[in-house]
Amino acid sequence: MEAEREIMSLMHQYCAAIDQGDFKAFGQLFAHAEWLAEGVAPSPEARRNVIIYEDGTPKTKHVLSNIEITLQANTQSASAHSYVSVYQQTNDFPLQVIFVGEYFDQFECVNDRWRFKRRDIRRSLIGNLTAHLRQPGLTIPSAG
Repeated sequence: MEAEREIMSLMHQYCAAIDQGDFKAFGQLFAHAEWLAEGVAPSPEARRNVIIYEDGTPKTKHVLSNIEITLQANTQSASAHSYVSVYQQTNDFPLQVIFVGEYFDQFECVNDRWRFKRRDIRRSLIGNLTAHLRQPGLTIPSAG
């Protein structure tokens, strides 16, 4: 159960890093991992694609649900699948769901600490991303 809690914490830390505009924390979470959108690594330009507002955040809330974590028999690797709904509201953009998708994650345990090995974001539904991404297709290929 401890492994599952650590993995769940990583999944939540990802959401918090994005929602707080903390791209340093995001970078630390993926220092040894791949971050993919629909099976493709976003281009380097995608790093500055998220719109950051006066409070230093993208004014989003990532909400995870339907989380399933599977520990491999060797207990040094795990996978997870979850749904994600992203909400956004700005002064000029009413509260709404802008993205609904799924996270397909791989984790590894190194030196008794769990870390991301891979996250692949798959979209299910795309809403209005104009207040979140400068060029949606840079980050989410099918949104272009």
